[in-house]
Amino acid sequence: MKNKGLIIMLIMLLTIIIFLLIMFLVSYLTGGINFRNRIFNIGTKSSSVIFDKTFEMADIKNIEIKQDAGDIIFRETSNNYIQVVVYGENENDIDVNLNENKLNIDYLQTKRFALFNFGNAKNDIIVYIPSNYSNEIKIRNNYGKCEIIDLENASVNIDCDAGDVEVGKIKNAIIKCDYGNIKIKEILNKCDIKADCGNIEIERMSIKENSTIKADLGNIDISETNDIYIEADVDLGKSNINKSNRNADITLKIKCDCGNININN
Repeated sequence: MKNKGLIIMLIMLLTIIIFLLIMFLVSYLTGGINFRNRIFNIGTKSSSVIFDKTFEMADIKNIEIKQDAGDIIFRETSNNYIQVVVYGENENDIDVNLNENKLNIDYLQTKRFALFNFGNAKNDIIVYIPSNYSNEIKIRNNYGKCEIIDLENASVNIDCDAGDVEVGKIKNAIIKCDYGNIKIKEILNKCDIKADCGNIEIERMSIKENSTIKADLGNIDISETNDIYIEADVDLGKSNINKSNRNADITLKIKCDCGNININN
């Protein structure tokens, strides 16, 4: 048992060190750190708009975004269209196209990355979208945060290597975050959420289908749930669940390797 505890502590320490290094890299890539030494070439985030175009929402059934480094932010618009605004340094880096009702947004700069030279990764992708959008949003972001407004009829599929994920009220949520926190306002139907190193915080679960939440290193906090059965498993940490109905039709499986589970429903 002592050996197992020592191994777990070593894994925790190593993971924390890696997490801090990744967060440093995230800040570096997204312009949060400004070195005067020319060895490092990074500045503040770009204020230059390199792409700005609107699309009719009726023409879009899916949105897919891929980005190397930078923030991806969804903001609400009262108009019945979807507007894509991209900030950066080079308009040749961005590729946006609408094909067969799928809006693809690619901002990839891999070819221009070099050791200690991340000065070209200061971009943001901002999508203005009506709150009644009811289709899928798929995001692949290597370094940077993801923010999405209330889209209670939509589904999100987010894969983030390093950076926080914040989602408002959403119908379905598939989220994987390697290094960073996940925060969600409300899930209305189902979810499959995993954080390798970071906390998961959900204000309300109103799920109608079986769902799963897993944190390898971090806490899981849920403020409120509907009448469901909660099956919790903690390897190293504590579990505190106020209510769980074994006779409920819906099951929420929660797994935490190292951290606490708190459900104050």
